[in-house]
Amino acid sequence: MLKKGLSQHLIKDKNVTDKMVRLAGITRDDVVVEIGAGDGHLTRSLLDKAGFVYAVEVDREFIPRLLELEHDHGNLRVISGDFLRIPFSEFTKDGSIKVIGNIPYKITAPILLKILEGREVVESAYVTMQAEVARRIVSKPFTKTYGGLSVVCQLLAEVEIVFYLKASVFFPPPKVESAFVGIVPKEEKKAVDRRLIEFIRICFRNRRKHLRYALSREYGADIANGLYESMKFSPTVRAEELEPARFEEMFYFLCRYGALIDKEGGGIGTFVGRGA
Repeated sequence: MLKKGLSQHLIKDKNVTDKMVRLAGITRDDVVVEIGAGDGHLTRSLLDKAGFVYAVEVDREFIPRLLELEHDHGNLRVISGDFLRIPFSEFTKDGSIKVIGNIPYKITAPILLKILEGREVVESAYVTMQAEVARRIVSKPFTKTYGGLSVVCQLLAEVEIVFYLKASVFFPPPKVESAFVGIVPKEEKKAVDRRLIEFIRICFRNRRKHLRYALSREYGADIANGLYESMKFSPTVRAEELEPARFEEMFYFLCRYGALIDKEGGGIGTFVGRGA
């Protein structure tokens, strides 16, 4: 029995799951983490191509049939648990991993942020999501859909909508359009300060107001004024008007002036609102 509270919509068409694995570039050299293995349809497609698969599933009702697959395949380990609570060290000690999954749409943002925060070991991630969210993360400045999640994803990774999925390929069919999205962390951004994600969230905290309002409230008017002068911003500039790289420039300006406070856990679980 599928649980509505877990936002479960299974993909049972092997043509679709095979396509997902192929376009994700999965090969025998890869260690793959599957988020939300469900009843194992995508898992089976992965086992045909991957070197080793960790199938993560939070719904215990699916675990027995996944364990049957594990019994028959030496390159599969089933993990019963919540992906958001499992450290990446569970999957690799010193190598890289690829992530793939038909993920629960209601926790898309926390999953994406966890993937990006694990970019030192995550070589790539390909996941299904609501098409509206997919269009948000690839959107550009001066658009209504451009927000904090757009900036974080584009700043730290190459992101693309690989293809769209019809509701009919899912069971039960979702009421929204879906997309398969590729996220490949940028090599030069793997060592970026983790506090950058929290800073971007702060910048988009008050979308209806000018950027200066959010910065002044968080860091004080003097620092905000100095930042504006350094960045040569218009007094009326808004966060949604700035390219992703500008947020990184602002962040390191604040770092130089010691304005940032290290907030433990900042980033995960943010950007969940429509405006973020």
